[in-house]
Amino acid sequence: MTKMNRERSARIEDIFLTAAELDQQDRVSYLDTACDGDHELRREVEVLLDSHQTQSTLAFIHKPASEDRASDRLEGRTIGAFEIDRLIGSGGMGDVYLARDSRLGRKVALKVLNNDLLDSSRFRRRFLREAQLVSSLDHPNICPIYQVGETSGHPFIAMQYVEGATLVETIKGKPLSLDRVISISVEIGEALAAAHSQGIMHRDIKSSNVMVSLQGHVKVLDFGLARLIESDEPSDIRLTRSGAIVGTPSYMAPEQAQGLPADHRSDIFSLGVVIYEMATGCRPFGRRSQAETMNAVINDPHRPIDEIDPQLPVELSRVVNRALAKTPEDRYQTVEEMVNDLRRIAVVASLPGSQPLPLRDARKSLLMSRAGKVMVALTVFLLLGVIGLLVYSLRAKSHQTSVVASQIKSLAVLPFKPLIRSASDESLELGMADTLISKLSSIRQIAVRPISAVRKYSNLDQDAIAAGREQQVDAVLDGQIQRSGDKVRVTARLIRVNDGALLWTNHFDEKMTDIFVVQDSISERVAAAASVKLMGQERERLTKRHTEDTKAYLLYLKGRYELNRLTDDGFRKGLEYFQEARNADPKFAPAYAGIAESYITLVSWNALSPREACPKAMSAAKEALALDDHLAEAITSLAAVKFIFDHDWTGAEREFKRAIEINQSSSAAHYVYSYYLSAMGRFDEALEEMRSARDLDPLSLEKMSGIPEILRLRRQYDEALAQFRTALEMDPNSGFLHWALGNTYVEKGMYEQAIAEYQKAIPASGDSPDELASLGFAYGRSGKRKEALQVIDELKARSKRSYIPPTLIAYVYGGLAETDQAFAWLDKAFDERDHMLVLLKVEPIFDGLRSDPRFAALLRRVGFNQ
Repeated sequence: MTKMNRERSARIEDIFLTAAELDQQDRVSYLDTACDGDHELRREVEVLLDSHQTQSTLAFIHKPASEDRASDRLEGRTIGAFEIDRLIGSGGMGDVYLARDSRLGRKVALKVLNNDLLDSSRFRRRFLREAQLVSSLDHPNICPIYQVGETSGHPFIAMQYVEGATLVETIKGKPLSLDRVISISVEIGEALAAAHSQGIMHRDIKSSNVMVSLQGHVKVLDFGLARLIESDEPSDIRLTRSGAIVGTPSYMAPEQAQGLPADHRSDIFSLGVVIYEMATGCRPFGRRSQAETMNAVINDPHRPIDEIDPQLPVELSRVVNRALAKTPEDRYQTVEEMVNDLRRIAVVASLPGSQPLPLRDARKSLLMSRAGKVMVALTVFLLLGVIGLLVYSLRAKSHQTSVVASQIKSLAVLPFKPLIRSASDESLELGMADTLISKLSSIRQIAVRPISAVRKYSNLDQDAIAAGREQQVDAVLDGQIQRSGDKVRVTARLIRVNDGALLWTNHFDEKMTDIFVVQDSISERVAAAASVKLMGQERERLTKRHTEDTKAYLLYLKGRYELNRLTDDGFRKGLEYFQEARNADPKFAPAYAGIAESYITLVSWNALSPREACPKAMSAAKEALALDDHLAEAITSLAAVKFIFDHDWTGAEREFKRAIEINQSSSAAHYVYSYYLSAMGRFDEALEEMRSARDLDPLSLEKMSGIPEILRLRRQYDEALAQFRTALEMDPNSGFLHWALGNTYVEKGMYEQAIAEYQKAIPASGDSPDELASLGFAYGRSGKRKEALQVIDELKARSKRSYIPPTLIAYVYGGLAETDQAFAWLDKAFDERDHMLVLLKVEPIFDGLRSDPRFAALLRRVGFNQ
């Protein structure tokens, strides 16, 4: 076959494979574009498509909805609370309809599954159970599932309706620009990383399962559904069973094609195929038949993308090559590694969004230029020098290297990395950093970034200096740690950020019981390298050990790790680990502080009622302080209970100030104290404390948006709107920021804008009731009584399953101007010590009730007459 014939054959195959996944209407439009007037090319593709549609016995070939399921179409019907509008897609799993949620008035994509996929009650039960697990995924790049159920024999999944196009429709058989390839790949990778962290694999990553919104952001569809509808039958039976779907041949990993067990690395392979398709416009293993495709996936090498398009960076080709390795062991072992490499390509090529480098043409990759090659050579030379220095330091256990340094005033301690990738222990690695942060925060001359700010830098290939620049600090402490039996090996280094100078490095090989000696040594060396003079109490705090029990300490680290996951499940697991640590060593003060913090967090996230949690938090905080009265974390929890539960305003402020006096680097203490000052109406002081919290955690959207939230409480709505919008530019998918914008629009009387923001916030905020209640308030204010009452019904129904603050229901009744009901629910809120009552004095949402004498009486009951 001549080269020209091979190229034409490959083009026919690429167009055919893309067209086969589109419905009839989209297919016609796609062929018009892809064939570009070549009638002979189009005829050959259509012959293949006709042949493709006749192979109905193959498990991976799906008939269009118009053939077999036309009689089952559901337009105009209602399934549960969903009013079906029109069919918008179909495939082997079932049909997808645009529908309206009659309760919340929002559009949804309703996937009605084929009954033959779930042809036994056992499989149905399994599907419903596991789909509920998938619905727990909460990430801005994952299309959220609102509801899973079955009505009148129709199993269905209701998910967010995303306006935009699938990735396959976006590609249309033609390469995307490099910046789009990288940005889309990173967002898909981040979605996968979030799912993998919860033990959920996708199993069917492909360009038709990725939506690209009108704003250019990614939403990954059908997470885990391929797994959910697999039976327990042997794989060879599944491959021929009508309707069974375990993947898509041209995207599936070799182990999937062979019917072998798949894991998260199979998703990495499929992501590699998608990146290949975006970069080149074709797929690496596409063949004329499904059998040939699967054989190619298993046996054939792919053609590197930089051979197809020499303008593509060779680094991107390396990323794809590694992802497409035939054996899982040769691929990236985590999707985070892959995303990190993609981000590095963006920075080197100066693509949009890769600041601080200047923007320039994505195709003019620095690595492809002569100057870039010189830069690479210099970088390699420098890296070899650093590696040599580290090797030298490993030869002598106590060898230390120092550089004369100007005083370090700010520091970021990054999560430690595993020495052996396959033996990673995240709780130990993050916990080592957390412990050192706690120790070093006792030094008044150094501002230390909190664990919440640095936990994201856990990638194995994280550039420490880049992290330091992003955190705006003078120096970075990072290292490696590995535990093997009763031994622990630790390396640590302190790096000055502005010039990359290595200020200090050391290597430790110790028994695990001596981990505390290692921590003391690292803390003291950092203090010495930072050229700070320690006062007597500071030196004592720096080397203070709260336990000598290694088991208790490791349980505590697991608790901290779970608490920092920022999920209800993580808070509960963290609480359990802290309780186990306390039981292992009843004199371990930080374990009690962890218990108190867990209970406070569960209250603030509406996962436990204040009546249940706050007394337990108070008891644990007092136990901690009885063992160590300078434990800032316990003092902050004590202050929080006095504030939100006891309504002891004087006592709360005293404890907040004490916590900050002990640990000026506590971003959390500054943040909650700012919240307290706002509740008291002391807005100037509140802004000062919030700015301190933001300066200590400069990339935190929570701290950044805290400033416009104070402005909203102060009724400076226009200024608040401007700052919320600025924050939203950093994270357009932030449910919190959309909610905050909605709250501000409501107070300006811009109800339609507010409702639109709430409808964006709700799917991005999981099952949080706050956004739903605010939507109900806006409905009430704008005269949409029916919709507001539906929100009240949903909140009441939820309250039977989990804790819902009564104040939220009072909000909605207030929006409806039903003051008797509003005050009845506020009375209930007072009886339950609803923590949201502390904002009675300043929250604008209560303004419609302030003229009622009952409101003044409520203020007195809560204690605002003090």
